[in-house]
Amino acid sequence: MNLIELLRTLGAPEAVDLFANHWEESEACFPAHRPRFLQPAVLCDARALGGLDAAANAPLDAAAERVAASPELSHLAWHAHRLLFEHPEYEAARIGQWPLLIACLGDWAGAFYLLIALDAVPRMRAVHQRLGIPDEVSRATCLHYREPVRVYMDHHDGHYGLLPGNLYWWRNHVRGDLYRLGRLEYMRKPFHGCVQAFRHRRTRDVVALAVTGTEFDAEGLVAGGTREAAWSARLEQRADAWAGTPVTPHGRALQCQVVLCTRTWEPALQPGDPVLEVHIPAGGGMTLARCHHSMSWAARFFSRHLPDATAVGFACYSWILNPDLARIYRPDGNLVQWQRQLYLFPVPCGDRSGLNFVFGTEPTDLCAAPRDTSLRRALLDHLLAGGRLAAGGMFLLDEEFERFGAQVYRNRWDRTALSLEAE
Repeated sequence: MNLIELLRTLGAPEAVDLFANHWEESEACFPAHRPRFLQPAVLCDARALGGLDAAANAPLDAAAERVAASPELSHLAWHAHRLLFEHPEYEAARIGQWPLLIACLGDWAGAFYLLIALDAVPRMRAVHQRLGIPDEVSRATCLHYREPVRVYMDHHDGHYGLLPGNLYWWRNHVRGDLYRLGRLEYMRKPFHGCVQAFRHRRTRDVVALAVTGTEFDAEGLVAGGTREAAWSARLEQRADAWAGTPVTPHGRALQCQVVLCTRTWEPALQPGDPVLEVHIPAGGGMTLARCHHSMSWAARFFSRHLPDATAVGFACYSWILNPDLARIYRPDGNLVQWQRQLYLFPVPCGDRSGLNFVFGTEPTDLCAAPRDTSLRRALLDHLLAGGRLAAGGMFLLDEEFERFGAQVYRNRWDRTALSLEAE
């Protein structure tokens, strides 16, 4: 089929450039029979494993019939499916720009993308079986559909579906990279924070230095957006020392320079080092005990099932790591208690980080946004008072994880700062 004519028929002629990649290749392998992701029996199994309730069966089956009955829709679905799962070089940002086909699908527009995404379930189950992943982990990892589908339903009159911007995440599942282990999810990835960490050879204290070129505002957060750069970090490796901008475990850079002598300090974490990157599924109950259980499980799990490269610790980048969260929300909250076990550092971000996660979409009118939870009320009050919401990063190295719960980095910081002055 001709892509330009197809998209014109579907009411999305502006999307030609988004779907042009590999179109002829997809057309050449278009199946003679209905694609797997449009088959009712396969959909039913994927829906159940994905954690969607049985009420989704009828609307998803109806949507699949509608797509399968239309040559234009079925060919576009096949092509989008291949771009998502067979062409990892196709950019996630472009997937997020795919159009909702409301003109031709109406209330089923989001279901078009949910049908495609559900094919990740049999794909990831096959990968997990090949890797010997325990069934309880495999099933828990499949449940990632529930939250984005719930959010879509909340904003689309209860209709089942997904936004295109959610689709790229399932690439992590079908590669066998991402696993849910208790309260948290993990991927082993190279560390890409804008800091390097060093450990004192005798005291075992840890200090982070900002990488060269990182620009900070007057508050020690990464500049950008409405936050103007006040100064720029420089990390210099000399013959006998490292000299650079220190970042405290509270998540802010200090506008000064420290020198770490190689005779007393050694590298502990550098960009590119393998870490277990933590991702935080929606839902409450993120207690210290549950986090500790999950992170302990992750260390054992990856060592046993994916032992190719040993991770040096954990890392995360999230709105939950906002260094002001204790003041904005509550100092005794679960999220703040977790923060205190970690070494926080600034990351590039906007001024409203986390609103999409907390509200499902960023509210256009803060005064009219729902205030039905204590967290929502706290964030809204902070923004309405002129505040901003920054994201943050963290690392927790293996040596300190042994003392999880003791706030090791923060409790040692005064001593660490004194040792830096002594250098």
